[in-house]
Amino acid sequence: MSLFSDIGMHAGLGRTVAQIGTERFWKQLVLLLHQNLAFDNALAIFYPLDGPPQALEEYDAQPSSKPASMLIYLNGLYLLDPFYQACREGYASGVYRLEEVAPDHFRQSEYFLNYFHDNVLEDELQFILQLPGAGTLSLSLGMQRPFSADEAGLMTLVAAWVVPLMQQHWQQSTWRAPASNAMASQIRDALSHFGSGVLSDRELEIARLVLRGFSSKAMAERLNISPDTVKVHRRHLYAKLDISSQPELFSLFIQSLGHDLDNP
Repeated sequence: MSLFSDIGMHAGLGRTVAQIGTERFWKQLVLLLHQNLAFDNALAIFYPLDGPPQALEEYDAQPSSKPASMLIYLNGLYLLDPFYQACREGYASGVYRLEEVAPDHFRQSEYFLNYFHDNVLEDELQFILQLPGAGTLSLSLGMQRPFSADEAGLMTLVAAWVVPLMQQHWQQSTWRAPASNAMASQIRDALSHFGSGVLSDRELEIARLVLRGFSSKAMAERLNISPDTVKVHRRHLYAKLDISSQPELFSLFIQSLGHDLDNP
């Protein structure tokens, strides 16, 4: 059994290498990884330094039509994605689990409850390739249950060749992201500008961290202020925005993007 499994693995790897630089590369890579780990969905995506991300390949073990959800993500919701933030914060190329990059209260955030859990599912693991001067390439694997330690360990092992394959594909591919434009810049800056003109600079920082799923304690540590001060700023920003809860704050952010999660 192991022999046949190894043969299939090597054959799949050969097919993937043969597609480096072509449009089929990502699909072959996803299928190869799926031979070793039965994840439920996958997404290959490019995050340019400027403008919104570009989806390169989508995979669902049980296909379902979710174009509207992907459109909302690409048009601004990605700004709350912990992996996107990890890419922007300069995490080194490699593979990471959701728990390694997500804020401490991420699973209580409205982004997780209203988008992530329905589309990415329960857990996520992502291969990241930093492209200096260009952006970041990532391959995300989603699961309906948490990845086990053995599964995460296996993906850490295969990252030794998955990431270099991604690098080779980037270097040999003729595809490049479209040039940034005014709308792209507006989307990119949506989170940093959310609430500007109404909130103070500190309140803007707190609002952004609340949306991303940081607890008061984690915000205090990140901003080098006390948790009580965080709570005061939070009360003030809620009052200024005429809201009283995190769901309302999330709703305002979605409205600022020009979208509605229920009616995209």
